[in-house]
Amino acid sequence: MMKKFGRKALALSLTAVLGASMVLTGCGKSKSEDKKGEDTTAKIGLTTGLASDTTADISIMTWSGDSKYYEDIGSMDLSTDKLTSQNVAQVYSVAKQFKKLYPNIKINLWAKTGDPDQPGTPKWEQEMTSFKAKYGKYPDIWASTSVTNDIKKGLAADLSVFKDDETYKAYNKNLMSNLNYYGFQGGLPSFSIPWGIWVNKALAESKNINVPDPDWTIDEYTRFFTKSDNTSFWGDKSTPVNIINMGTTTINKQIKEKGTVDLDNDEVKSLLSYIPKWAASTIDVAEGAGTLSKDIKIESKTYSWYYFCNNRCLTNITDPWYLTAGADESAKESESYIDSKDWDIYPFPSTDYCGNTIKVVMDPICIHNYAADDGNKEWSDDEKAKLKATYTFATYWTASTEAKQAIFDQKWTDNGAEKSAAGDSFPVVTGDTYNKQMDIWNNLPAHKTYKDKEGWKEILKLWENNESWDYIDKCWTSKITEKGETTDVLYEWNNMWKEEVAGAWMTDKDWGDKVKARLSDWNTTINKRIDTATKQLQDKLVENYNFDKSKFTSDNK
Repeated sequence: MMKKFGRKALALSLTAVLGASMVLTGCGKSKSEDKKGEDTTAKIGLTTGLASDTTADISIMTWSGDSKYYEDIGSMDLSTDKLTSQNVAQVYSVAKQFKKLYPNIKINLWAKTGDPDQPGTPKWEQEMTSFKAKYGKYPDIWASTSVTNDIKKGLAADLSVFKDDETYKAYNKNLMSNLNYYGFQGGLPSFSIPWGIWVNKALAESKNINVPDPDWTIDEYTRFFTKSDNTSFWGDKSTPVNIINMGTTTINKQIKEKGTVDLDNDEVKSLLSYIPKWAASTIDVAEGAGTLSKDIKIESKTYSWYYFCNNRCLTNITDPWYLTAGADESAKESESYIDSKDWDIYPFPSTDYCGNTIKVVMDPICIHNYAADDGNKEWSDDEKAKLKATYTFATYWTASTEAKQAIFDQKWTDNGAEKSAAGDSFPVVTGDTYNKQMDIWNNLPAHKTYKDKEGWKEILKLWENNESWDYIDKCWTSKITEKGETTDVLYEWNNMWKEEVAGAWMTDKDWGDKVKARLSDWNTTINKRIDTATKQLQDKLVENYNFDKSKFTSDNK
């Protein structure tokens, strides 16, 4: 085998939706200068040449906030005790710095409490509509839960018009490619982190279980995973099907590279044999069989991350967004803190078909398609000016080192404790700028523990070398709507653990044979959905943006 190879948004660091009218002036100084006449925009990496006396009113909309509307947040003077949302604190800090460069640009913010589709609240799509009804237009920048849907509605601008901008070129190409549709750049990367597998080394060692090296194979992973006693600790909370998705060349990798899947092949069939072995060592199966104790369920509130934190799992593959909370020694009493003396994050194991790799978490932001506001798809000079102003702020926010430092320096109040507004998110740029921003990331007290972790070092190498072939669900047509019904494009594959879908339970001896017999039909059904979703996107690109049809043959996305 080759070696080397509904989520909780606790720290969404770079997502916002800004929506309001915008009035711009394009005359005056073309750059912002300090008292000595030096170009301050160049110092901090602003490369669009936006005039420093530009007047604009930009609104951001995001989640994981406090559901308050902040008008001109960069001009406000908010004390730490008033900042009780990490996302609000982040935008506040960046807007204040941006205000020094562009005093006539207002940044407004509305950040929904909880997740975008928080139970008991309107869906994110409805929140967007409500924003327009309340403030007179859609937000200028928003955190998108489905970029393809936003494009199909004609809401998202094509940012490839800035392809020659130095900041645009500095973005991580792997992240940007997930937002590119036949050359149409539908958004920018925002909150982004590598996704590996958490490993509880101390728990394993206390049970005399040998811990594999970070460049583990699928067989080494399986031996480790199945050493659990399945009474007091397990391999994981749920069956890690993502290892199959990332361990073949025909599922996630093929979706990212070609926009299709191939489930009916020898690669997939050979790896299916691991699933029943893994399933037998999961908490989900124990709970289904009635062998999971009530005390253990209560202890961890049946949440996968808490099971790992409480030393009930050797691994955790489903919760990558606890990089800060899991290691924050100033909050050891938190349920999210890992109660293990020795843990690490490993890459996904290698298989006969793929080397060690990582998945990627990315929350994209989109910028409003101003050309649609007057019903004319052609861009007027005024609309281009609006786009340039909004793009300038969006890139300053997501890509500049000054913004990262401002976020790090900003304090907020988390359950009475004062903390830095910095969190999990990695730099979304490359080169020297990435290195400078990672220095800031590493300086956060909760992140200092990572520097000595061998698995984490491998994670960083894979991230920096773009050795991930994962697609981003918020950027791909992962759901399709027909006749008012919304369906998961990969429904059969993603639900093969259900008896009514596979014909057997994952722990049944004949489960593998049952699934293999269905792969051909699943493959046909799923790829038909993908074809339909692709056609819907292409039609809307032409309808909403006068997109050149000839480009559809030059890219398989």
